Amino acid sequence: MPELGLHRIPFTTEADNRLRSLKAKTGMTANILCRIGFCLSLEEQGIPSELPERFTQDKEINRYTLLGKYDTIYIALLITRILEDNLSLKLIDNMFLAHLHRGIEILSSRIKTIGDFGELI
Repeated sequence: MPELGLHRIPFTTEADNRLRSLKAKTGMTANILCRIGFCLSLEEQGIPSELPERFTQDKEINRYTLLGKYDTIYIALLITRILEDNLSLKLIDNMFLAHLHRGIEILSSRIKTIGDFGELI
């Protein structure tokens, strides 16, 4: 099974700003918000758009902090999605970042308060 090569996960400035806003609205930590967003992106139709070129140099998160003890499950879900999209598994790192960033965007557009999470379930 292919492995995710990323150990430190970089964020764009826009994604970092969205996570800060979501945290202020919901009280949830960035890692939990990212996990939810990642799953929402995997559920979305279509392949995420090209990955932004610019990442914030000082905004990274450790992969274990981001995914926790469920790291293997999230990677298995990603691999399943990559195969469903008929993409090469060599793209695993790029697809992880693309789904993560698209998921943050999805959450940002759907969540205004903590109560909005009920509609996602």
